Amino acid sequence: MQNEGISDKKRNTTSIKFDPFRDRLSRDIRNSLSEAFVTSLRKKDRLIYQQLYDDWMSKDLASIYVAYIRDRGRRYEYVFDQVQRYHLNDELLRVLIIWNCGLFFEVHDQLEHIWHQSSGDRHEALKGLIKAAGVYIHLEYHHLEAAQRLARKSSGSIRKYSHCLTFITNLNVLLEKLDNLDPLPPVLKNPAFEGR
Repeated sequence: MQNEGISDKKRNTTSIKFDPFRDRLSRDIRNSLSEAFVTSLRKKDRLIYQQLYDDWMSKDLASIYVAYIRDRGRRYEYVFDQVQRYHLNDELLRVLIIWNCGLFFEVHDQLEHIWHQSSGDRHEALKGLIKAAGVYIHLEYHHLEAAQRLARKSSGSIRKYSHCLTFITNLNVLLEKLDNLDPLPPVLKNPAFEGR
C-alpha cells in the first residue's frame, strides 16, 4: 500500500479543508469560538475565549483546524487590544473593529445579539448589516449564488434604513461593494478609532 505507515489522520489531511458549510468539526470550531469571543467582548473578559482556544488546541486536530484556531486567536487578541486602546464601550463600534479584521461570522454573532434587542427601523437596518456579513462569509467559501442573493437583500435594507447606520461613516462604500459583489470587503470607518 502506498501510504503504509502514515496514520489515517495524516493521510486525510490533504483532502480536508476548513469548511463549516460541509464539515461538522469546522462548524463546531467556528461556532464555539465565535460565541465565546462575542461573550468575552460583552463581559470584557478575554479569559472566556482564551480557555476555549486552549481547549481546542489541546486536542489532536488536523493542521487545517489548528491553523484556523490560531488565526482566530490572533485576530481576537487584536480586536480586544483595539477595543481597549480606543475605549470602545459601544457594541456597534466594536462591530466595525471586528468587521475590519475580516471576522465576518463573529460580526454576524455580535450583531445578532444587538439585533434581538432592537425594534423598528433599527431592527431592519441591523438585519441588513448581518446579511452584509453573510455575503462575505459566503464569498470566502466561493458560494457566489448565495452571496449574490444576500448582497441584493442586504443592499436594499441598508439603503432603506441607512438613517439607523450612521455609526458607519462610509456606508456608501459598503453599498457599492455589495452592489458589485466585490470580494474585497470595505474597511468600515468611524471617527472613534480613525486617525489616533
